[in-house]
Amino acid sequence: MTEFDRASFWYEGKGWLIEAIGLSRNELHIHVGLAIFLLSLLAFRGSKHRLALAWLTVLLVQTLNEVMDARDWIMWTGTINWAEMTKDFAVTLFWPSLLCLFMAKMPAHVDKD
Repeated sequence: MTEFDRASFWYEGKGWLIEAIGLSRNELHIHVGLAIFLLSLLAFRGSKHRLALAWLTVLLVQTLNEVMDARDWIMWTGTINWAEMTKDFAVTLFWPSLLCLFMAKMPAHVDKD
């Protein structure tokens, strides 16, 4: 296995997933970000900080993903694709961020008449 093969394992794995489920890379970021956020809300449902913790979980997973992508880009080109990285963060965090803002304004429970 060459250094290029090891560096591209993460990228190729995501490529296989994209082909298997038929989504674009951007669509995968949207769906995975939203899924991680919702699962994190369930995991942290007992915490008063669950919104922040769920959002931070998405941020952490996305950061790890981009570190792996940056490693590949450096191996391939000698530099990091900052424009793509910025777009990936924006696409991944858009819905979790919007949901955090929306859910923070909702009452914790609704009184029944």
